[in-house]
Amino acid sequence: MGSILFLSAAMASLVFGPISYKIGPKSVLLLCGLLQMASWFCVHFASDMLHIYSSRVFAGIAGGAAYTVLPLYISEIAEGPAAKASLNVSVDIWRACGIFIGFIFGSYLNYDYVAVVGILISFFFSMVFPFVQESPYYFLRKGNMAGLEKSLRWFRGIRSIDDRNNPEFDHELAQIKNSLHEKTQLIESGPSASQLVKILFGDLVLAVASQLGGIFTILSYGSIISNSATPLKLTGDILVLIFAVVHLLATLVAKAFSGCVNRRMLLVITSLGSAMCFLLGAVYSLYEHTWDMDDDIAAWIMPILFALQILFASAGFITVSTTVFMENIPKKSQYKLLGMLHFLSWIAVFAIIHYYVPIVHSVSITGLLLIFTLGSFAVTIGALFFYDKIQSAKELECNGNSIPNGRYANVHI
Repeated sequence: MGSILFLSAAMASLVFGPISYKIGPKSVLLLCGLLQMASWFCVHFASDMLHIYSSRVFAGIAGGAAYTVLPLYISEIAEGPAAKASLNVSVDIWRACGIFIGFIFGSYLNYDYVAVVGILISFFFSMVFPFVQESPYYFLRKGNMAGLEKSLRWFRGIRSIDDRNNPEFDHELAQIKNSLHEKTQLIESGPSASQLVKILFGDLVLAVASQLGGIFTILSYGSIISNSATPLKLTGDILVLIFAVVHLLATLVAKAFSGCVNRRMLLVITSLGSAMCFLLGAVYSLYEHTWDMDDDIAAWIMPILFALQILFASAGFITVSTTVFMENIPKKSQYKLLGMLHFLSWIAVFAIIHYYVPIVHSVSITGLLLIFTLGSFAVTIGALFFYDKIQSAKELECNGNSIPNGRYANVHI
């Protein structure tokens, strides 16, 4: 029941990325709101397991599609790399908020009331979001210049007639219009075909390895794994709530530094920190029965290590991975490639969640933690060897590029 959410999210990522190119990202996001409402209605009026499974499928499709399309939408409405990076991190903040609220409501609120709250939130989104403009680039692809200008004015906050002749706006509008007649071309210092393959393979490694870093497994099974060693005196609900709080606070930290931090260094430091937490957890789970340690102290070792891992992952590679994808994938390929990368990452989550029990029975908790150690360490390898350089948003602003080092003339729509 838990894993089907991630499987349907994977399928939605693969399908709705290319679809949003045709019908517009706003249309897909509106559909996501309706699917989310359908999911909560299935919960509220459920009379058998089919309704519960249907709810999980609807929610997975909505979440997978939204999490793929939102970065694409943001890349087309935000003004400059710093704004894009900040907004992309904000997506993870709201996801962390949803996880946190879900743990609170799911643990302490009547099941029927949880569904009502979910319906109301989804209904509010579905009523408000239609008033938001479609992406300017969608109108450009359709050849609708009037719609393009109206959309861009809305997103740049130009409402007054007195502001109609804003030079910065006119320059941006002219650039977007001119890009319709240009073709994507590598600039003189652009990468060779082999370098491009290397970059895309790095994106693939980062997409899969960031999810094999185990954060969703820890949020799902962290209390069970923690209590498999020395039982903790906290209830499972309290423990996962603590993990959710750490997850949320770490994404806020990532948001605060999203514009200035060097992302390559951030990926390396946070993935190594995450790997060390899992490695220490694996060593403890293997040898804790041979150590003479007070039970009150021993009971806190695994929860603290898991909380630190969530802190590293949420402040680093989980939160910035989508931003790194968007800055390294050529504009013309983003709608196809981002959906494929998210598909593979959600499949990795599905595999771990769905086969958690067989994996633990086969390799024990120690083996599972070692798998997560390798997943986190793979992010380090990807950042060091598959990217020549990942710049901060401020460096990108200075260079005037949407893709690091000016690798592409990012103009093809």
